[in-house]
Amino acid sequence: MVDLDPEQVRRILARQVNWLGDAVLTLPALEALQRRFPRAEITLLARGWVGGLFEGHPAVRRVIELPQGGGPMGLWGRWRMGDALREQGFDLAVLFPNSFDAALAPWIAGIPRRVGYATESRGWLLTDPLPRPRRALGRHQAERYLDIVRALGAEGSVDFRLPVSAVAEERARALLTASGIDGAAPLVAVGPGSIYGGAKRWPAERFAAVADALAERHGARILLMGSGREGAILAQVASRMRQPVHNLGGRTDLVTLTGVLARTRLLLCNDSGAMHLAAAVGVPVVAVFGPTDADATAPLGGGHRIVREPVPCSPCLLRECPIDHRCMRGLSVERVLQEVEDVLAAGEQSGDQGAGRPAAFLDRDGTIIEELGYLGDPDQIRLISGAIEALQALQRAGYRLVLITNQAGVARGLITEADVHRVNDRLRTLLAESGVRLDGLYYCPHHPEHGPPEYRRDCGCRKPKPGMVEQAVRELGLDPARSVVIGDHSSDAALARSFRGMQGVLLLTGHGAEQWQKIQAGALPAPDQTAADLAAAVQWVLAQRGSDGGIPAGSA
Repeated sequence: MVDLDPEQVRRILARQVNWLGDAVLTLPALEALQRRFPRAEITLLARGWVGGLFEGHPAVRRVIELPQGGGPMGLWGRWRMGDALREQGFDLAVLFPNSFDAALAPWIAGIPRRVGYATESRGWLLTDPLPRPRRALGRHQAERYLDIVRALGAEGSVDFRLPVSAVAEERARALLTASGIDGAAPLVAVGPGSIYGGAKRWPAERFAAVADALAERHGARILLMGSGREGAILAQVASRMRQPVHNLGGRTDLVTLTGVLARTRLLLCNDSGAMHLAAAVGVPVVAVFGPTDADATAPLGGGHRIVREPVPCSPCLLRECPIDHRCMRGLSVERVLQEVEDVLAAGEQSGDQGAGRPAAFLDRDGTIIEELGYLGDPDQIRLISGAIEALQALQRAGYRLVLITNQAGVARGLITEADVHRVNDRLRTLLAESGVRLDGLYYCPHHPEHGPPEYRRDCGCRKPKPGMVEQAVRELGLDPARSVVIGDHSSDAALARSFRGMQGVLLLTGHGAEQWQKIQAGALPAPDQTAADLAAAVQWVLAQRGSDGGIPAGSA
């Protein structure tokens, strides 16, 4: 923890990241920073193309635009920038980027306290260097930005909403009117581009096919969204469409883009900055993910859908695919279209774009696969009898299938996070071969008493704490009140008590029989229901809804 008296901090400089999506993900940290130092004015130092995101934001007093350039002139420019910052008397600099360059100007300015991660050999430029963050798979990037301000004593979560300014609304209205777009028909935005690289792009002809289907089936007006640099991709989609389309590529600055997205029913896109911006203003997103880590960069908030094809080489984080782009080409038009229509239907049914679907939150070991201790070898996976049929029944009944598993073996040093991912990827593949799709997969690698500092903590995700379920609800657009938790530990069933209406089922497979004995002895709380195995549990769950889900006779 950085020892700093909030009463003594009056002027804060926050060095902003350079990409739109990352900048959106710093918003929870900025809001937490403002709450921690309520008497301070926060000034952002940001690139011009992201600075507009913060115009009028209540946590930000003003934005200083970073000069462009590199090499000797760039260094001279940064020295001049440091001199200019020195004159403004900042008390504290908070550095969200990890680069050496981001720490240079605040150091030149002599800002008394400079806080950021000790990356790229820049620790000597910081007065309060934070330990270099390990790449924690399954942890969202927004949490890493929050950790910087948490070191200053701030508290916050990734739940937030970006207000849409009156200027953004007026600019959006003017653009849509000039483009001949009225508000009579539902607007659906489509963002087929990605500046990061071609590996993140779902094929243009498939975006076109989904957009045509939405126009034909739902009367939607299709808005193609993207920067001027993405003009070629937008033109490809437009040329392949049969239905009318409005290509707004290159016609929206950041403020106008915010206003346009806020008027749409939905954004269909790749993993991109527009994806995070739409989520921030409360618009549901259907995002196609391939080479990037959906756990780390999924859109924040409820009502969204992530569409992925589980392949062994993803996430690779490469800009261009060196093989056959299987992570993207394996996603069919029909699958993506179904996700989009699910989101649209949820909004129509409830009048609320954030309306969610029921989910079955499932433990892994002892529930779906046999309990083998801390499993690190994918070849040792053994499915429990009847599990496939039970999952198929849940899927037919409309439940999202979400795996949530404690993996404290990581903290104990018995397995690695890479082992967890290999096992989970293999399980996902085995289930997919039987037509079962896992909609989400979350794990907790922490332990409150064991392991190195990055894993030894009393976290909010270790069951029975609700962190993993809360994350899934945000990212997958789920309705906790219509959902169920199923597992072989009392902690699985106890997790359900954190959510009104959710039910918890204890299985007698895995560790369940031992847990049940402790429950009968009064040592553990009782679940809502016990069941011999997953098939029996699913039959009970579906009976509450008046359906057997097509479970074969004798499975329960």
